[in-house]
Amino acid sequence: MKLIAALVLLTLALPPFIASAWNKPGHMLSAAIAYQVLRQENPGTIADVRVVLASHPWFTTQWKKGLTGVPAADRDLMLFMLAARWPDDARGTPFHRGNWHYINLPFKPSGEPANVQEDPASAPNVLTALADNESTVRNDPNADRRAVAMAWLFHLVGDVHQPLHTTQLFTLEYPDGDRGGNEICIRVKPKNRPIALHKFWDDMLTGSEKLTVVRNLATGLRNRPDFAKSKLTELGNTDVEIWAKESFTQGVTIAYRNGTFRGTQKGHASDCADLQIATVLPSGYITTAKPVAERRMILAGYRLADFLTRVVGN
Repeated sequence: MKLIAALVLLTLALPPFIASAWNKPGHMLSAAIAYQVLRQENPGTIADVRVVLASHPWFTTQWKKGLTGVPAADRDLMLFMLAARWPDDARGTPFHRGNWHYINLPFKPSGEPANVQEDPASAPNVLTALADNESTVRNDPNADRRAVAMAWLFHLVGDVHQPLHTTQLFTLEYPDGDRGGNEICIRVKPKNRPIALHKFWDDMLTGSEKLTVVRNLATGLRNRPDFAKSKLTELGNTDVEIWAKESFTQGVTIAYRNGTFRGTQKGHASDCADLQIATVLPSGYITTAKPVAERRMILAGYRLADFLTRVVGN
C-alpha cells in the first residue's frame, strides 16, 4: 500500500505526459537497468549519485515526499528513474532545453535529385549537451547546478540511443527534413489513428510508469541470453559520438528502411491525429524494429551505469 500511495503522490506532483525520446517510462527503464547493473557491479556509484541528486531543485519540492513512501530498498531505484525522466517533466520551465534532446544527422537516400539539399546537424545538440553536463558534474562547485546536470546526463544517454533522435530524412517529400520522424505520419494498423513515426519509436517498449513494471522490464531485458554483457559487443565503444552513429545507422536502415519508407507527410496539420489517412506500417516493420529498440535500450542502461561511474563513481 505504501508503494501505491507513493506512486499516486508522484503522479500528482509531476506535469502531464509529454512524449519524447524515449517516452518517460522509457527513460525510467534505462535508468532502472543502470541501477541494477551498478547494484551488482559498483554499488558505491549509487551512493555517489544519490549525494549529487540530493541537491536537485526538485528533490525537496517534488521528489522527496514520494520517495519517503517507497520501501527503503527501492528508494535509490526510484530516484534514478525520477532523475532520468526529469528533463521531460521540466518542459515549460526555465530548465527546459529542447535542442539538447537530439542531433539531426542528415540522411538523403540514393536517387534523390540534386535540388534536395541536406542540412548539417546544428549545435547545441545531444552530443554537446552530454559534454557540457559532464563537465558541470565533474567541475562545478555549485551543488544545485551539478545535480541538474546529473539528471540531464541520465536523460541524454537515453536520448542518444533512440534512432530517430539522431537521424533526419531529406527527400522530395521532406525537402526541409522530417525532424526525426516528427513530420512523418503513420498508422500502426489500418484502423488506428495516425501518429508520428517518431512517437511510434518513442512508445515502442513501454507506457507504464509503475515502479514494479519498469523494474521487471529491466530485469527481463538483462536476463535475456542475447543481451548478456559478453554479447553486447558495442559496449566496447565509450565515445558518445559513436553511440550517436550507431543510432543513426539504425535510423537509416530500420526506421526509414534505407529511404524506402516515407510514410505520409504531416504537412500543415498541427498533429498527425488530424489527418484522415496515413500510411500503414509495412508488413514486418514492428517485428524488425522492436528488437532494435530493445537492444538500444539495454545498451543505454549499461552505458549509463558506466558513464555515471566514470563521472562520479569510485
